[in-house]
Amino acid sequence: MNVLVFGLGPIGIEILRNAYQLNPHSVIGAVDIDPNKVGKDIGELSGEADSGIKVADNVQDVEKRKDSQPVAIHATGSNLKLVWPQIKELLDNGYSVVSTCEQLSYPWHAYPELAQEIDEYAKSKNLTVIGTGINPGFIMDTMAVCFSTVLTSVKKITVIRNVDVAKRRIPLQKKVGIGMSEEEFLSLAKQDKIGHVGLEESVRLIAYALNWKLTDVNNTIEPTIAKDQVHTPLTPLNTGDVSGLHQVSRGRTAEGFEIHLDLTMSAGIEQKDEIILEGNTTQRIVVPEGIFGDTSTAAMAINTAKRIDAIRQPGLLTMADIGLPRFTYQPS
Repeated sequence: MNVLVFGLGPIGIEILRNAYQLNPHSVIGAVDIDPNKVGKDIGELSGEADSGIKVADNVQDVEKRKDSQPVAIHATGSNLKLVWPQIKELLDNGYSVVSTCEQLSYPWHAYPELAQEIDEYAKSKNLTVIGTGINPGFIMDTMAVCFSTVLTSVKKITVIRNVDVAKRRIPLQKKVGIGMSEEEFLSLAKQDKIGHVGLEESVRLIAYALNWKLTDVNNTIEPTIAKDQVHTPLTPLNTGDVSGLHQVSRGRTAEGFEIHLDLTMSAGIEQKDEIILEGNTTQRIVVPEGIFGDTSTAAMAINTAKRIDAIRQPGLLTMADIGLPRFTYQPS
């Protein structure tokens, strides 16, 4: 597999490091616009020996190999409209794309016209585009869908994820409102300018995979408030400061089937991931310390890139389209 890493922020560097450690010969290049990274050896950035491959500031300067189809792992942003020109450029240069853009995990509802454009453009190039990661991409959607395989009927899916953001990267701490006043958080929430991106996409991805037709989706967000002093890499928190967020997305069908995704990302909380399926029986999975997002997102991106290289299915795909075993609802 020939891998290009596009975007070398914290997640991109983690992807580069993991891909390089897995197989140095699989990494054909990296692209970033940061002048402090352009021209540096990718081995240096990944903490390994020099590779002879330098970070480029544009995709045209990366030399592709001829022995296999190249895949670009794209990690630059959450907003699909903003990153689509980057993805399009990668397609124009012959790369299938695995992206950590949260809105790309299931864009067919929020951006139906853009999703159609991406799908048709990728097919015209005989290439693949898919969005993935840990959340969205795995723990709150794909894993729940896979878990449905052990039931013969499913009526309700509940996923609870608690993340201690004090242990995560600073951009994520800013994203969830660490250190803000409650008033500032609520003001930004009303403007849809704060919060985790991708929770509703996870609801809709689950529904798509199970062949459920959602009649409504309801989203809520509120701040979590520090009850004691908490230290975070971003800023010390005093009692009363915003320590993160609690975000919920609920989907329902006309038959009464439900999807309930409950996400808390807050400094100092006990981490865990929990999936509960209710149907012909009730099944529950708990990951006591939770799945750490940054390193696991890198693994998801790399492993999905392997799958994309293997299936060679052109167009805009989701994690439910790449050979995942799952329960599928069949209406009577």
